[in-house]
Amino acid sequence: MSIIETMLTNPRPPVTMKIMLFIKNIVNNPITGFAVRRFCLFFGLFLYTELHLQLLTGTLTAGFLRAGLFMLLCAVLLTFIILCLPKLADFLVSEAAVLFISLLSVSQLLYNKIFHEFFTIDKMSVGGDAISQFGDILAATVRENIPGIIALSLPVFVLPVLYLYRRFPAAGDLRLQVQYITIPVVFLLLLRYSMLIPAAADMYSPRADRYGQADASRISSVSAVGLYTTMEIDLLSFFISTGVSSVLDDIPELPVLSAPVLPPPVSPAPQPPSPGPDLPDEPTVTDDPEEAVPPEEPLPPPWEGKFNSFDIDFEALIERDEKNRGLRQLHEYFSSLEPSAQNEKTGMFEGYNLITICAEAFTKWVIDPELTPTLYMMQHEGVHFENFYSIYGAGTIGGEFTLCTGFPPRGAGGWCTSATRNYLPFTFASRFHDIGIQPLAFHNGSYRYYDRNILFARLGYIFRAFGGPNGLPGGWSSRDLHLIERTIDDYIGLERFYVHYMTVSGHSEYGFGNPMARLNRDTVAHLPYSTEVRAYIACQLEFEYAMAYLLERLEDAGIAEHTLIVITSDHYPYGLAHGKTEELAGKKLSSAHSLHESAGMIYVKGMTPEVVTAPAFVADMLPTVLNLLGLQFDSRFLPGRDVFSGAMPFVYLEGGIITEAGIYEKNRRNFIPSDGVEEVSKEYISAILAIEAARKSAVEQVVRLDYFESIREYIE
Repeated sequence: MSIIETMLTNPRPPVTMKIMLFIKNIVNNPITGFAVRRFCLFFGLFLYTELHLQLLTGTLTAGFLRAGLFMLLCAVLLTFIILCLPKLADFLVSEAAVLFISLLSVSQLLYNKIFHEFFTIDKMSVGGDAISQFGDILAATVRENIPGIIALSLPVFVLPVLYLYRRFPAAGDLRLQVQYITIPVVFLLLLRYSMLIPAAADMYSPRADRYGQADASRISSVSAVGLYTTMEIDLLSFFISTGVSSVLDDIPELPVLSAPVLPPPVSPAPQPPSPGPDLPDEPTVTDDPEEAVPPEEPLPPPWEGKFNSFDIDFEALIERDEKNRGLRQLHEYFSSLEPSAQNEKTGMFEGYNLITICAEAFTKWVIDPELTPTLYMMQHEGVHFENFYSIYGAGTIGGEFTLCTGFPPRGAGGWCTSATRNYLPFTFASRFHDIGIQPLAFHNGSYRYYDRNILFARLGYIFRAFGGPNGLPGGWSSRDLHLIERTIDDYIGLERFYVHYMTVSGHSEYGFGNPMARLNRDTVAHLPYSTEVRAYIACQLEFEYAMAYLLERLEDAGIAEHTLIVITSDHYPYGLAHGKTEELAGKKLSSAHSLHESAGMIYVKGMTPEVVTAPAFVADMLPTVLNLLGLQFDSRFLPGRDVFSGAMPFVYLEGGIITEAGIYEKNRRNFIPSDGVEEVSKEYISAILAIEAARKSAVEQVVRLDYFESIREYIE
């Protein structure tokens, strides 16, 4: 019996039959039936590509349901547009939409397999350079991922087949006039962007956090809202800003964040036994009161009671900018922070030269007393950071930019280059410029990659690199040793200098087809590791040779004891598979934190060795080194800390927050306490999340509003 016959014989048909009749009428209606079929086509293709991409990249979570909602809105929107197109245009627009989605998905798959990340809008500008420099790696990645590429490309070929066999015929004469779809299209756009714009305008708001936007990495965002929505929010963020931050208002009173049982954050390095210092002679005892000399009161140390800050009248600034809510909010936030105290290390290396080095994919696990004796010596005879972390979300330029400016960026090259349009007074380059020293920067990679030529010029460096004016020989397979050899004479004869290096020998891929690995194949042949790990170590040996040559030349010039060398890494060695990095480290690693353990060094020949046990990361280097050099800065404006100041250790990474009390894994919402710490309260976790959001948001707002320009009169 048909549905109609059942309804005729049943005066009160079941609700399910009414629904079935309603659906049948919609499907049988020429226009609505066409719309339903086309919607199912688009929604199915969107779900198919998104699901396959997340499965192939290991990012599939429950957030896929939210991603499905955004894909549903896209499918409905595209269906309405198709309804007003003629037959040929209908097919061309549909095929173009599917082709775009497939190409984007394939590109992101390959990028993820190489960099373990998704590219953002601002990284698309370096796509050509990436292909030219890393063409061999790209070709190998394509070969390894052919099944995934075919799966993501399949919709491009399925759609013409469906049209050919008229499974989804074009609207033809059924198309609607534009005026009939205007209202629903506008409504859908308003609905979609009412959800996306708030997240794009305030990247650290609760909504943005739910959408995975708070990190520079886009992995969490893809898991939360899908690839296409992630890129849409990225694009919107370039053009939309509220000018204020939802996480800088009404910051609650934070609990004390120190744990009950913790090791001292800084301690002298172990030294061999030596005779104690000569004790002063016993005071002469005399019976004549006139001959007795009263002891003198010791003078307080010059740093006592002083802080690394400028005298800024925040109350006057708040009054001046009363109508500018964004600036007023930043004034109020920074005025609420305590500046870090000067200390016994303040000015210890005043007047010294400075060399900062961001080493490509460098990690502490490659340092060995036999294989890398120079790096081992620098680590153990300088400031040795036992618990140091690199950052990753913004790629190579993110780690390098953080070292030079103290600001961990939210985006990649585009964000960093945009930030340098502003007045940034507390960078290494600015501080040296202010004392009449011209900063120099060298790189044996591409002059234009990540817009380094623009970025470093704006920061105030004279920049030389491969492919630029007065350029250096180089490319991604270039020796770090040659980088030092061909640049050291540019500055070693100067009275005082500041030099920055970005190396490249440690770059993937890690196999003995890599020229850097091939150079040192015999040196690592005896190591009990896999081919990939041995190749990685072989590449890093080039950095060892470069440092050995640098120290030799500084010694020959008689300035080794007057030159401060700072070494960090741009990111963890992502070119190694996770399991291979664990093989190198000799332990299990969490992608949220321990994978990013790195080597941070501060070294001057002849200095007293120090060991920093408290957690630290790349952003801490700038305030620490400025304090050592005795260069004035305001610690309230920097998200990092001077590690000798007694300020609270606070490391925030893409996947975790690290304090002396332990590690909070954000994705798992799990706190791992440090030794001696039994547990922490929910209030503690809420507090560190609030601190992280505030510091990230403050950096973003400082850049967006060119904040330092507004207070230039106080900090010049």
